[in-house]
Amino acid sequence: MNITLRQLRYFVEIARSRSFSRAAQQLGIAQPALSQNIAALEDDLGAKLFERHAKGVDLSPEGQRLFDRAVDLLADLDSLRSDVHGGDAPPAGPVRLMVAGSVAGVVIAPLLQAVASRYPAIRLSVSDGMSFEARLQVEAGHAQLALMPSPSEMQGMEAMPVFEERFMVFGSPKLMRREPAEVAFEKVARWPLASPDRAHDLRKIIERAAVSIDQPLDVRYELNSPPMLVAVVKEGLAYAVLPPSSCIEAVAAKSIVGRPIGGTELTRVQAIVWPQQRPLSPAAAAVRDLLAEVVRQQLESGLLYGRLIEPAHKKI
Repeated sequence: MNITLRQLRYFVEIARSRSFSRAAQQLGIAQPALSQNIAALEDDLGAKLFERHAKGVDLSPEGQRLFDRAVDLLADLDSLRSDVHGGDAPPAGPVRLMVAGSVAGVVIAPLLQAVASRYPAIRLSVSDGMSFEARLQVEAGHAQLALMPSPSEMQGMEAMPVFEERFMVFGSPKLMRREPAEVAFEKVARWPLASPDRAHDLRKIIERAAVSIDQPLDVRYELNSPPMLVAVVKEGLAYAVLPPSSCIEAVAAKSIVGRPIGGTELTRVQAIVWPQQRPLSPAAAAVRDLLAEVVRQQLESGLLYGRLIEPAHKKI
């Protein structure tokens, strides 16, 4: 058997990207060379590793078993250099991070800048998406880390809570002109709302608050995208309950107006999470700590709104 570490790294990148072309771009190699390496790996193992379809590739059952072993093996190898040098070697190697929801636009650019400046040997790849997508990615091992809300709803994860964000209600300037400085949640619940669907943690928080006062929500539009929610609010079609970080530009442009919500606590905790069964490589641990630092800086600068939580690890 002639399996190489290069083949395993290529295989893991394809599995995480779910695309040969995206993996080739991320790895900086030609796609034919990538395909040849995977074909040789499949020949050596005597197994088909990917199921190809119109949108990309998925792991076959054999590929999933190899992926689980390869991720652990490569993480151990990535930490080997640090172990040999007694922890003095700078962190190096690939790290995949998922950032969920509205905070992505606020933290990704400064994090990439900070990693490039402080840890140039780390190859950081960042994706954003809905919270349930981040959960699936980190649970499946396609991302080593995720910054996402409501970590207590996940099992088998380590979590580092970093900040608590408070929601506000947003409407068009015309609709909000006559509203008080603080709007009671009982009133907000009766307004026509634009909101993510029920799979989204934000919607779950609002629904739980509405149930607690026995007031059904009037959700007119289900939109799983902060820009789409903001667009509907700007047009005066509905109100939206959102974290302020999701609509900073629209508020600054005065195209929407926010009010604090009174009568109930609408908050959620954002945390950095990773699987318990897959200890972080030195590179991933460095990114985790640097991400917590970036979040603190963005809170202090006012680009994120919320209460800082001093980083501490806990199992969930």
